[in-house]
Amino acid sequence: MLRIHLSRNESSSRGGCMRIEPAVAPGQHNVTFAWHETDPDRPAHAVLVRLVAETDYAQDDGDLSPYLMSLQGDGLWALTIALPSNLRSAYQICPIRDEPLNGHPSQERWMAIIGMGVRDPLNPLVHPAGATYGNAADASILELPEASPQPWRARRPEVSQGTMARHEIDAAGREPAVVHVYLPYEYQANAAPLPLVILFDAKWWMNLDVMATFDNLIADGAVRPMIVAAVESMHGAARWQGLTHPEVFEPFILNGLLPWIQARWKVSDDPAETLLAGQSLGGIVASHLARNHSGRFGWVIGHSMALWWPGDDEGGLTGQQVIDAYASGEQVPVRFFLDVGSRERDLLKSVRVMRETLSQLNYDVRYREYEGGHDFSCWRGGLADGLIAALGR
Repeated sequence: MLRIHLSRNESSSRGGCMRIEPAVAPGQHNVTFAWHETDPDRPAHAVLVRLVAETDYAQDDGDLSPYLMSLQGDGLWALTIALPSNLRSAYQICPIRDEPLNGHPSQERWMAIIGMGVRDPLNPLVHPAGATYGNAADASILELPEASPQPWRARRPEVSQGTMARHEIDAAGREPAVVHVYLPYEYQANAAPLPLVILFDAKWWMNLDVMATFDNLIADGAVRPMIVAAVESMHGAARWQGLTHPEVFEPFILNGLLPWIQARWKVSDDPAETLLAGQSLGGIVASHLARNHSGRFGWVIGHSMALWWPGDDEGGLTGQQVIDAYASGEQVPVRFFLDVGSRERDLLKSVRVMRETLSQLNYDVRYREYEGGHDFSCWRGGLADGLIAALGR
């Protein structure tokens, strides 16, 4: 049995603990969550364990009851639930104080409830603030014994650090684009050109200290030294526009970002050493750019690609258009690392269609399904594994 204790000098613990132990059913573990009331003058009416991989889908299904804790007395709430032994999920404890939870919450009410979430003080695995949908605070990570390893995510004090700097790229009459550029430790401008990784959704990745992953991979010799351009914004475009509208992302990447990088650092012009990495909608921009500009980009690293995306009324791509472009067009020299959560429903189905389409056309596809959901706590490991697949020594 795994037992995670909280020190008694933590005011919220009263000596509580989190328990993880094998369940009777094979392939499952029983997890006991415990939480002690922190505001006795305004006690919670109900307490919800919001597991990104589980509870978010229970909300869609109309039944949150399996994830509601029971009051044990003296302000102590607890819940025991059987979960797959290889599950990883970010989660928060959501004390609902404002009013009783009567019936199933509307979407507006659901967003208010998850906004109340706090990290689990009984769990030392912290998911950083700004990396959990619907709640900007710290979360926790539930990582069961058979979850795939993530040995490169945590910063190691003995590993030499590269640099990550924020830059603004100006354009006449528009807001500056924001890009964060990673240079490996002891980068030398007069050395051989380095592989280039373009990573989308930098705001989220910066909150996760993604630089630690880059430093660890390089220090361990798991990948070659590389330069990473993490794109936070494209001249003021909304996220969904920047990731699904070719008229926004193609000129920015091809005519703006790439020349800007090449003028400052030595990056390879070999497509096999030029990677596009994105999760969710970021998978659409990465797949489209690689399909249409394979002479420049030779790898796509896609996590939970939102290929279910229906598009919009303003000319943006749909996920199906991306799949169809590969299915009907001439094969291009692009390789893929794709991973997706087993709990992602329609999104999972769409990624399976993409995988099957690519495989039938003899594309080089590294594919896996992890036990989890639409979750940065899973993608941070997938990014490392994708980089190893593309840039491994």
